[in-house]
Amino acid sequence: MKVSVSTIILIFCIRISVFAQQKASLPIHYLGIGVGYSFDTVKDTNFSPLNQKGNSLFYSIFYERHAKNIIKLNIKYNGGNLKSGRSNRLETSYYNANIGISYLKNLSANQQATNFYIGGTYTLDVLYMDWYNQDAFSYIATNGLSINAAISKQLSPKNYIESTVSIPVVQFLSRPPYNSLDEDIIENQDEPLKIIFDGKLASFKAYKAINWNVNYKHEISNHFNWRVDYEINAKKAERTHTFTSLSNKVSTSILYKF
Repeated sequence: MKVSVSTIILIFCIRISVFAQQKASLPIHYLGIGVGYSFDTVKDTNFSPLNQKGNSLFYSIFYERHAKNIIKLNIKYNGGNLKSGRSNRLETSYYNANIGISYLKNLSANQQATNFYIGGTYTLDVLYMDWYNQDAFSYIATNGLSINAAISKQLSPKNYIESTVSIPVVQFLSRPPYNSLDEDIIENQDEPLKIIFDGKLASFKAYKAINWNVNYKHEISNHFNWRVDYEINAKKAERTHTFTSLSNKVSTSILYKF
């Protein structure tokens, strides 16, 4: 049986095409570390009616899995001082920790240069404040689900931009009483996780928030990427007393691709 040269070439080309498609469909993993600066404004009427402002370094570690859909896990921490009042004499130390895991589903049939995503995030967020020389403290702890919408675009073979908006829909909110102490806090003061996860389901009136992130990513090499992020987060809680905060964060990260 004779096989023509054109048939052999056709079979060879088909095999190359299939191999390329299989390779393109393999998931890409990223492991990253980042550092940035956070500009924060907080008003907690549990202690003071004044707006307090502060700046601090923050640190992040994260993992991402990119295929048609995206999975993300990130941990962030920052701490510093808030100041208010005349001559900034009222000073507060604050510490903020955030853990989040996200799933984003690609709405396109196949991976494109521009992709739209929708999904959800589970987030645990804790902010603790301690007023110097006032024997007073306050905190806000939330954990629950948010809905996300995202868009990503490949600007060139090595440059990408991505933007994500997140709004909480089911959140458990934990806040202290007016004087920051009650029997439950005293009993569990050595077990902070009990206090954090002892939140009550919050209505949209009791807790509102929005988070927006935009980032630019550049491929340095086959295994390393560089990324710059800008993020803004606003929240308002109305349980016991009103709490509001606004944070602007700028950061840079190095990602290992594998």
